[in-house]
Amino acid sequence: MPKDLNEAFNNAKKSRRVMSKHMIWESGVSKSQFYRIIQGKETPSLETKKRISQSLGIDNKQFDFLHDRSKSEHEKDPLPTPKRTWIFPLVVSSILLVGFTTLIAKNSSQTSELTVTKDISDPEDHTEFIMDVTIPDGTTIPVNTEFVKTWRVKNTGNVVWKNRYLMRITPASNLLCSSPSMIPIPETAPGETVDISVKFVTPHLPGSCRTDWKTADNRGNLYYPDMHGLYSIVVVTD
Repeated sequence: MPKDLNEAFNNAKKSRRVMSKHMIWESGVSKSQFYRIIQGKETPSLETKKRISQSLGIDNKQFDFLHDRSKSEHEKDPLPTPKRTWIFPLVVSSILLVGFTTLIAKNSSQTSELTVTKDISDPEDHTEFIMDVTIPDGTTIPVNTEFVKTWRVKNTGNVVWKNRYLMRITPASNLLCSSPSMIPIPETAPGETVDISVKFVTPHLPGSCRTDWKTADNRGNLYYPDMHGLYSIVVVTD
């Protein structure tokens, strides 16, 4: 049994081999609210507690017990000690040094295992979001329900869109809306608009469900790496 929710959170990340943001997405709340709950500073709603409990692999009783422990730990030590403050830069510096050394070793060996993302952006290639054709953001949809989200975008550049895909950036999870990972984008000439549709199924628990998408080739290289992509936000209800 972990000593508190923070330890349960770290254990779940290791055992599931996922990143922090993946589990925050599953919770259906913002990053700041998620950490307030984990640290015992805020008591979550019943539905949020269910989602976080499932993400952590614990039941509701264990959650309540660990939440009380987190709250007690926070009240005992609300601020970081000076020791933690000066150690942090040293740890970061060590990590950067090790990472830099590893990168040099990999480049020197010139092995086929080194993967470099290809830059396929083009200064003459531009896109513009026009509208949500279906399922506006904030639409309420029941659990375990299929729906189709359609975005309308315009080719505002001088490059014909060929062999492009809309790629899901949000990790797959049974606590989030499920969907294909990539959807082909029809060939679109400069000045034309195109509708892109994705079929979703809502999760089995209520909450907020957001997925983010970007334009990519069939290898996952992004055409607009610095632009904010398309997204869908629905409210899942019982």
